[in-house]
Amino acid sequence: MTRKMLKPLKLITAAALFGIALGIPQTATASETKGVPLFANETVMLDRDTLMLSDLFLGLPAGKDARVGDAPPPGENMVVRLRTLQKLASIHDLDWTPPHNRIRVAVQREGRAVPLQLIREAIAERLQRDYVADNIDVELTNRRLTIMIPADMPPEISVDTIDYNSQNRRFAASVSVPIGNGKSVRAQAQGEVYPVIEVPVLSRHAAPGETIHASDIVWTEMRARRSSYNTVTSADQLVGMSARRPITAGRVIRRTDVKPIELIHKGDLVTLIFKTSFMTLTLRGQALESGARKDTIRVKNLSSGKTVVGSVTQSGIVSVAGPRLAMN
Repeated sequence: MTRKMLKPLKLITAAALFGIALGIPQTATASETKGVPLFANETVMLDRDTLMLSDLFLGLPAGKDARVGDAPPPGENMVVRLRTLQKLASIHDLDWTPPHNRIRVAVQREGRAVPLQLIREAIAERLQRDYVADNIDVELTNRRLTIMIPADMPPEISVDTIDYNSQNRRFAASVSVPIGNGKSVRAQAQGEVYPVIEVPVLSRHAAPGETIHASDIVWTEMRARRSSYNTVTSADQLVGMSARRPITAGRVIRRTDVKPIELIHKGDLVTLIFKTSFMTLTLRGQALESGARKDTIRVKNLSSGKTVVGSVTQSGIVSVAGPRLAMN
């Protein structure tokens, strides 16, 4: 937080003193406040944009309160020093005598920082409207950017101006956020633009061997430059597959993280099928290899004892070409 002198109070104090010199009546006289104990506050936390006399003095008589200046911007503070307090007491006819010359009032304004994510989203929306057609991710290079707003006010971010260099994908923007009473805070934001793609991820954790279903898949965005040939980019690459290793929910999945579900395991008894337009021939066999759908595996023909090669079509079923079956 920054500390500053109360410049608005100086202006108001001068105007009020000028009013006294002209004989402009005040809200009360010193005799009316005689005997009322007054104390200067030590620390004041404000939730509004105005500073009142009652914020500075405790025990202020009824009817004596008045606006004396602007509150500091949200999230900032300022100090009202002894000389200003004495002038205010004189202007408003307060019977106040400072107990020592170190009296001061620290005035703070409640506030909260606008989340950087909201600023990034507002800039991305403006870039997509004016410059970039693809989905993008915006990264701010001035990461210490802080825009403070009143604690009870929702952030409404406006991108007033923006310059974009399509060669290096950098931008410079001026953003503003209202803080009430027609006032806004402004800031400069710089950063870079990255194209993004949508990829399927799991909505739950998957243990090795678990089957992945369509209902397990959700979509997330990732920067295109971080993807590779090994990155899963289609739901078809996941549905019906088995987790080869533990897969964390929400994590980008690699092709090597999954494998086809084995429909036939080595040693299983299977049915060998040979089909033509005229007939279907079936034989019993024993798998010499494990295989998933469309995998080519070796199978022992139990009738002849010889080995044939076929394609796995479903659980326990291997399709064999006619000549291979006939020769064995």
